Amino acid sequence: MGNLTILSIYLRNELMLTENESTIVYHVFIMGCYIIPTMGAICADSFIGKYRTILYFSLIYLVGNLLMCGASVSAMDLSKVFFTPVGLLLIALGTGGVKPCVAAFGGDQFYLPDQCEELQHFFSLFYFSINLGGFMGMIITPILRKNVTCFGEDTCYPLGFGFPAALMLLSIVIFIIGKPWYRLKNPKENVMLDFMKCATYALVKRMGAKKKKYDHWLDYAQDKYNKKLIDDMKIVFSVLFLFLPVPVFWSLFDQQGSRWTFQASHMNGKVLGMEIVPDQMQVINPAMVLLMIPIFDTVLKPLFASCPVLQNNLNRMAIGGVAASFAFFSAGILETVLEKTYPELPEKRHASMFIVNTLPCKMKVFTPFGRMMEMESGELRSFKNLPAHEHHTYKISVEAPKVCGSLYFRKHVFEMTINPVENQVETVIIGVGDRNRIEIFQTDPIDFKKSLNGRARVRIAYIKTSRSLHNVTISLMNSEGFQDIYFVQDSLNNYLATSAYMELPDGDYNCSINSNEIPEIALRKIHLDFGGIYALVIRENKRRIEFFRVYPMAAPNTVCILWLIPQYFFISVAEIFFAIAGLEFAFMQAPKSMKTVTIAGWYLSVAVGNFFVILITQANFFRSQAHEFFLFAILIIADMLVFLEMASRYRFVQLEADSSIYLFRGEKSPLINGDSVPMYSNDEDEDEEEEEVKNVVDEK
Repeated sequence: MGNLTILSIYLRNELMLTENESTIVYHVFIMGCYIIPTMGAICADSFIGKYRTILYFSLIYLVGNLLMCGASVSAMDLSKVFFTPVGLLLIALGTGGVKPCVAAFGGDQFYLPDQCEELQHFFSLFYFSINLGGFMGMIITPILRKNVTCFGEDTCYPLGFGFPAALMLLSIVIFIIGKPWYRLKNPKENVMLDFMKCATYALVKRMGAKKKKYDHWLDYAQDKYNKKLIDDMKIVFSVLFLFLPVPVFWSLFDQQGSRWTFQASHMNGKVLGMEIVPDQMQVINPAMVLLMIPIFDTVLKPLFASCPVLQNNLNRMAIGGVAASFAFFSAGILETVLEKTYPELPEKRHASMFIVNTLPCKMKVFTPFGRMMEMESGELRSFKNLPAHEHHTYKISVEAPKVCGSLYFRKHVFEMTINPVENQVETVIIGVGDRNRIEIFQTDPIDFKKSLNGRARVRIAYIKTSRSLHNVTISLMNSEGFQDIYFVQDSLNNYLATSAYMELPDGDYNCSINSNEIPEIALRKIHLDFGGIYALVIRENKRRIEFFRVYPMAAPNTVCILWLIPQYFFISVAEIFFAIAGLEFAFMQAPKSMKTVTIAGWYLSVAVGNFFVILITQANFFRSQAHEFFLFAILIIADMLVFLEMASRYRFVQLEADSSIYLFRGEKSPLINGDSVPMYSNDEDEDEEEEEVKNVVDEK
């Protein structure tokens, strides 16, 4: 789904949601996409069959994309607040209904067990095609959204959402055209209804039984339901039971779009003169999977035959889980290096404070944090992790000589009480007020974090004393023509104006200060490094800029973004071993009448994993992200040990043979001859396969 790459940006920029709200909506949408497969499985196995389920839910998906496309067109005057959730709901419903059926429908085209090896190749190709689509969507959709203008706007969200809709329409047409060549299997009974009735009946009887009569709780339904249904249900429950540890893997895997992207935003994206933005690093995973699957399919799989351990899908899944732990160990080691460049944020119920001396002489500063200190001109002092509760106040007093450079103070002592805000950074600036009085200015507290896109962040603090200057602007422009302008308000009570953070590309900038009265009050050059946080402090007095300095408040991003490649390599290896083997296991071990049910259970584990991501995002267990990564690495190893213990108790069932396999072999069908029925076949499957074989025989 290429629209996922622009969804969070669309929610933030067009629906005006905050980044936290956009993140929650994004993960809830993903959860819906992986919960609804249960509905698709019920429709396919109990009502309309896999072909029609895929077709109908694909049409729902198409309508959802068209609604998203229409809602993003400002000229159509559709309510974005109403049609966007409806469109997302239809997309989740459509893609969720299709997910469990596509793999199962593809597997139905093979004659088992003779084509078991070809079926394994199919799942590799199926996963290859999924990653190819994801890879192309991650590249093309953001380009269409960003580089194409439409409907008078500088971005084109309608094209970003319309492109997946066009591809979906094309795929539906191709799918319909191929119908004459498909092996279609339609349900003759409501399997899911019988499944739930039998399970409920057996559970009630087991709870009401005074003594244990059977080893398995489903056997208590033998007096009402046939043995074939009970045996099939035992297999399904055994498979679903093995999926219980699986969500832990997906909770790690899905952090590529959140935690790892944030990690990339703290790194230097400049590579060979090009800039790699953090969200583009997500392309590495599908790209690596596309490269590895052919190697895995042609080189590694033949080796499985000589290694009994690797022949077992469950063992291969465990290997994938261990590879995921390597990915998070790698991420944790990288994070320990990156943390040295992070700004030191205040702890809970604490705040930090910076004091800047903009006067041209040495100052005496009295604070409750320690003894009197002297500050040179232009010096910055920092005080970190100050208690910041409701009743915590700090009194600061400064004393300057009566003659300070070219300044002659009438009042050279000033006191100020500061009430710090929890988790924020306060900036106190020593400057000059009107009538030649020394004065302390306090900026608004602000979130002191690096940008998510890796750009430099600049905050301007402008002290103005001349009332005769109007419409003062501070402009930052680089050599490539990128410009950002801050407009200083004319009416200021405390003579201090502060801007919000400007996010700018790194490089050299010309900073010009202008007003209506003086076209160019001052022109200075500054340099911004990739990912740095800066405070630009300017003090104007008597229509002249007397102080101009850039303070680096946090170190720039110096670690190359390509150091993310090792963890992406391990998570890609993990995906190939874990996801492909798990999908094969879900299909090949399920009874013929319930294959989409087990695949839906597999996708449901992805939804639970995304729910874990939401909980982890909100919990903030660790102050250090590196510690959290190491915890996940240990957690997945422990999870895989539990999984291996559960897998060792699992007994693989023999593949059910299609009746049509005998025609494929050139033999007569036992269903026609009245011979013995293959293992695990039931009456409805016999009728269906017998009809298929007889039709082919009649044609011959």
